[in-house]
Amino acid sequence: MLGKWLTRFLGRADHDTAFVGRRGEDAAARYVRRRGLRVLDRNVRLSRGEIDIVCEPDDESILILVEVKARAVKDGWDAPFMPAEEAVDREKRERLVELALELKRRHRRLDRPVRIDVVGVDLFEPGTWKERVKLRYFEGVVRF
Repeated sequence: MLGKWLTRFLGRADHDTAFVGRRGEDAAARYVRRRGLRVLDRNVRLSRGEIDIVCEPDDESILILVEVKARAVKDGWDAPFMPAEEAVDREKRERLVELALELKRRHRRLDRPVRIDVVGVDLFEPGTWKERVKLRYFEGVVRF
């Protein structure tokens, strides 16, 4: 209780992972829109996990799932110790494929190819007026 009260009056801490994650997903969604993709849904909950962003090009030729990994970075540092996107390891990629298959079955789009992209987001001073974003986009980490 006291923690929520302090957060409300003192502002968000840069270690609040839910806040950093939302800010990172917002930045990634803006980026994919600028790339000409249509965002179909965000934070899609399925039985085995969640897909951060589901999008497609205008011609609907492929379904693109975007996994976002965001980290808060202390001001004055060039980058975090480990880039955020490195958290998408082999096990996470396999889970994303399972989620993609479940999504395709659920929406009866079995014939449509799928691509999984990964976005690494560094947030400098998140939640402040000085917030800066450094974004790295990796297209086609998994295709099937």
